[in-house]
Amino acid sequence: MIITLTPNPSVDRTLVVHRLKFNEILRTDPALLDWGGKGFNVSRGLITLGQPNLALGWVGGGTGKTLEDGLNKLGIQTDFVWVDGETRTNTVIQEESNDWYMLVNETGPKVSPDAIEEMLNKASRYANPGDIWITAGSLPPGVPEDFFANLIRMLKAKGVRVVLDATAAPFKLGVKEVPWMIYPEVTEAERLVGFEIKNFDMAKRAAMNFLQQGIEYVALMLENRSMLLSSRSLMVMASPLKVPVVRVTGARGAMCAGLVDGFVRELPLVEIARRASAFRASYVSNKDYTAINLKDFQELIPKVEIRSIPMFS
Repeated sequence: MIITLTPNPSVDRTLVVHRLKFNEILRTDPALLDWGGKGFNVSRGLITLGQPNLALGWVGGGTGKTLEDGLNKLGIQTDFVWVDGETRTNTVIQEESNDWYMLVNETGPKVSPDAIEEMLNKASRYANPGDIWITAGSLPPGVPEDFFANLIRMLKAKGVRVVLDATAAPFKLGVKEVPWMIYPEVTEAERLVGFEIKNFDMAKRAAMNFLQQGIEYVALMLENRSMLLSSRSLMVMASPLKVPVVRVTGARGAMCAGLVDGFVRELPLVEIARRASAFRASYVSNKDYTAINLKDFQELIPKVEIRSIPMFS
């Protein structure tokens, strides 16, 4: 089973304008709504790839209900912990040319200690050996920094493979619990390894740092949109495909969905990296996951250029 846990989900509104201008009224077509948060972005990508999954998270208010209904209509099963307050709404204002955009993120509702305990109990009930869990995103107000660390410790004890994508102290504490795979923002990886990651050699050095801690897989998407996927036996660099860019947010979630899909299919690491990179390209070149043509996606896979380096443990 695949389960995503998104602590601080959102309804993401994308508004497209001809040009960003300050102190003026901007006209736009109706907003494009996405059921967002890092984990839910992965859930949506996985369902597009034919992978059933369950989405967990804290939600509240009418926005939380909108989020639940939206995910369910996509065929994604949900089991939320409901909290007081309103699930956040994030807004992207994007130019038609895709050259400039503004992203405004709300903080989200405060989560009570009882709601935290309810989530951990729910996670414990769902956890089974061999499952893949994607724990991703920021922590809402009220949730302690060691939440991911405690969750990973509990899930690993039940034989679950955990993917961690977090930031700041929650990421650092989570890494100490040695998840199965990490997929951090490059800036977060840089904070932990203590140096900038600007090219393949630096990315390789950073990945080795994490692998030596016992983490089985490390995925890093670099500034040029290439991706390094590493294990203790092989490192694979997938070059980005040149496609028209329609979406400016959510690409990392699409990449993660492609990675998890590849692992579920038990593909070789090279093919997992190729497939994930192609799925990211399919996502950014369409308005939404629902607009992706799977035949077109399949045709992109062999076009991804791969560089692989065997490792010796």
